[in-house]
Amino acid sequence: MSKDDVYKVHHAAPNATIIASHMEAVNHWTLSRDELKNFVEEQGFASKVLVPEDGESYSF
Repeated sequence: MSKDDVYKVHHAAPNATIIASHMEAVNHWTLSRDELKNFVEEQGFASKVLVPEDGESYSF
């Protein structure tokens, strides 16, 4: 997914929390973690997007 796709998902489900996984994997690294974090911050929905580091997990 591109950052524009993440933006579209957020607008389709604005109350959802998006978890961006598989970031920076060799076979599909077209968007870095930092680039996505900066983008969602600039667009104003950073609180709805989680970008885990390798090995990081979340409990809800």
